[in-house]
Amino acid sequence: MKKIVSILLVVILAFFFVTGCDDDAKEDVQVKASKGESTLKCSRTAAGMNNATASLNYTIYYKGDYVTKTVSIERVESDDSSVLDQYEESYNKIFIPYKDIDYYDNNVDRTSNSVTSTTVINYEKVDTKKILEIEGENGNIYEEDGKVKKDTLVSFFKKYGAKCE
Repeated sequence: MKKIVSILLVVILAFFFVTGCDDDAKEDVQVKASKGESTLKCSRTAAGMNNATASLNYTIYYKGDYVTKTVSIERVESDDSSVLDQYEESYNKIFIPYKDIDYYDNNVDRTSNSVTSTTVINYEKVDTKKILEIEGENGNIYEEDGKVKKDTLVSFFKKYGAKCE
């Protein structure tokens, strides 16, 4: 069971590069588009182990062709506290290597029936070289200059079943 949950979590966490807000979490994340920025929202729902459900919501902030920041809110809901324990532990472990990277912020919140991981990345200020040291060069979303193209990020999300509007 742990292996299946781990595999599912890897797929879910592949989305952490992207951003979004669901209705319940919009009040918690105070990210606003600056002058000249546009936004694009992507989302996906998924079924997990033991009747767990996941809602993955991302907001992409961009200027022209390039992403300026992303907000991702990934919420797993379950009535089984042991399932939530596994997701909470996995989210916390996955984001440990990123904790000292400025402008890459993650928070994991737990309630009685959900675990929510919120990640905000400011691509205009974050040190993408530090991210690449963690994630590796292959299959990443970064251009040679460290920037992220909006179309590349949208394609990444769609590849994993997200719908963007």
